[in-house]
Amino acid sequence: MVKKRRPREHIIADISVNHVERYIFLCGYSVERIEYDYGFDLVMFTYDTNGEIENGQIYLQLKARDSLKILADKVKKLLLLI
Repeated sequence: MVKKRRPREHIIADISVNHVERYIFLCGYSVERIEYDYGFDLVMFTYDTNGEIENGQIYLQLKARDSLKILADKVKKLLLLI
């Protein structure tokens, strides 16, 4: 009997969710994972300076890859925005 294996794509997807969640938490916001996939992976909630929840929410769809190809001209544009 062959045991089920966890595909690399699932591992990368979980890592990407964890990565994005961490940055959301560091900004002082909260996030919920969407269990039933309707095209979105996370819902982010923001708060004002008093810690009160703001109206609305932000829906996030994540895409994960093993590697990232960045073109030199794109890096220059990104650095100009920082």
